Amino acid sequence: MMVIIELLVLFISLIEAQPAPPPAPDVYWFNQIFDHNNPSSQLWKQRFLVYEKYWSPQEQSVIFFCPGGESDVMDGYNHNGLMFELAQIWNAFLLFPEHRFYGQSLPLGPVDSYKQGNIQKLTIEQAMADYVAIIDHVRKQWKISDHTVIISFGGSYPGDLTVYMRAAYPQYIDAGLASSAPLRYHLGEVSNGAFYQTVTEVFARADPNCPNLVRNAFTQIFELSQTVTGRDMITKKLKLCSPLEAGPSAIKLLSLWVENAFATLAMGDYPYSFDSMPPYPLLASCDVMKSIPDVIEALGQTVGVFYNMSSSPISCFNISDEYYPCADITGCGGGVGDPDAMSWDYQSCTELVSNVDTNNVTDMFPSYPYDYPSLEQYCMKQWNAVPQPYALPSKYNYTVLTNLILSNGKIDPWYPGGVLPQQDMGDCPKDLYCFLIDDAAHHLDLRGTDPIHDPFPVLLVRQFESEIIGSWILNIGAEKRKKLK
Repeated sequence: MMVIIELLVLFISLIEAQPAPPPAPDVYWFNQIFDHNNPSSQLWKQRFLVYEKYWSPQEQSVIFFCPGGESDVMDGYNHNGLMFELAQIWNAFLLFPEHRFYGQSLPLGPVDSYKQGNIQKLTIEQAMADYVAIIDHVRKQWKISDHTVIISFGGSYPGDLTVYMRAAYPQYIDAGLASSAPLRYHLGEVSNGAFYQTVTEVFARADPNCPNLVRNAFTQIFELSQTVTGRDMITKKLKLCSPLEAGPSAIKLLSLWVENAFATLAMGDYPYSFDSMPPYPLLASCDVMKSIPDVIEALGQTVGVFYNMSSSPISCFNISDEYYPCADITGCGGGVGDPDAMSWDYQSCTELVSNVDTNNVTDMFPSYPYDYPSLEQYCMKQWNAVPQPYALPSKYNYTVLTNLILSNGKIDPWYPGGVLPQQDMGDCPKDLYCFLIDDAAHHLDLRGTDPIHDPFPVLLVRQFESEIIGSWILNIGAEKRKKLK
């Protein structure tokens, strides 16, 4: 009997699928104002998702709200399982508006939206005003009472937006859970190199020698790139679709392409398979790196853990299809021509400016120090825009807010820019809840519960978060009902 039990436990532990996706939403379109500073400006169609089957318009009325981020709104919908788990308990109405200039919510289409005079309306302020308008619309259409408690949930950039909306619109957003929100990731607050240092450290958890193999691969790439024959060898070993060009700019683009893969693998270093990536993909990629004797060939197959995720394996890597060279060196999305990537590039050239770089000392990548003057030149040429790295901290001071949970994962490369608990050498304000979660990647606590694969610290913090959110619903709801009497 003991053997059978042990085999059963082993079988269960080998189940690798991520938590089941949430039920399908209802899709709606809202006639949104293009420029909220000019209410008479043209209207455009903005998409939002609703799931109302848990909702019960009782005395304890609740809306769970997720501000759309830098991708299709279905990404946020599918990756916020905790919202659905809590919604079933609290009979909450679930609302997911899509961010302007992302997904299917392109105000003027995939071409005209990015023209001068139009792209300038891609701001956090305009996006938050969009969300407020949709909340008002939903309240009216579904006859949702004024004493309804609205709690925002967001991971990464939507986590930032959760905090900014709590600051800018406290009459709408009563409380929020912001997971992996890099609110402090600005020059002067976070040391250069912190992002890719974390990537390297997590990669080394699989095998301390794996980062050295990556360094060796780049050393050989730099040496071989000096000759035509050498560049041909690099092209062949990395399985590039197009010949590697000569010059430092081509090598830098190649480096950024590699770094983008590692950044994505690190952020998605979840304990189960996710978007066709294997469980703990950095562990899997280290295994690939060690298994191939030629380090350049091994590097190509290692980044292929990310780039070769489709059900139909690709025969070669097309950098221009897979990486959009942009203001955010961690990656803006898909290849050249991807609207979501262009939108994030513009935001990285205006309000969302992070001092991410590489140094080849604390990380395993070629040294490209943070160069703000070059960023300014790029942004002026690409978008006629000047980066404003300190605009957001001056506008939205999270240190004076209440009713916020700020959580970060300790194996998430963005965590050094998060607001951390004081016991972890952070500066969490006394009126906020801050968690730094061991063994957690990018906003893992927001994803659906997996009691088999989730690390214990994630399960524990998720329980704390659930209890805090429950207390908010009861207390804030009681206060609102009292004011209406």
